[in-house]
Amino acid sequence: MDEDGFDFSEEEKEELGKEMRKENEKLQKHPLLKQAKEVLAIVDALLDSCSNETREVYGSTLRESAMIVVAKLHSGLASDNYVLCMQKAAIIREHGEYLRLSNHLLSSSGAFDEKYVALFRQEVENFRLLFKDWARKIHQMENDLEDEWGLFSN
Repeated sequence: MDEDGFDFSEEEKEELGKEMRKENEKLQKHPLLKQAKEVLAIVDALLDSCSNETREVYGSTLRESAMIVVAKLHSGLASDNYVLCMQKAAIIREHGEYLRLSNHLLSSSGAFDEKYVALFRQEVENFRLLFKDWARKIHQMENDLEDEWGLFSN
């Protein structure tokens, strides 16, 4: 028996590992996750293009929000549980909206290359549109679990 209390044969462990790798490969190809990673890369490029002082002011919150979006997408896209997906989607929306609205501040600050800001704006918008498609799919899921907090179900 392993540390989690399961007794898997070597064949079962190998099969489980194959399934997990296959699911992860599928997840990595998901357009929404790819777009979120693109937004994160652009945030990094924006921050690399500015002064240390500017990076200190904007860097932590921009990068943190972009990283949270990527992290929450990993678990949200991998789940078929309505409540879990809605929880992840709500967090992603909050941080995505912060990123979307922050481009106005980035542009008006004059501290960033306007080409990067325009690219950032476009990539966040692309992310928002892909997110809306995913949200429609979540709403089509069967909600057969109770949300103990009552936020996403009665």
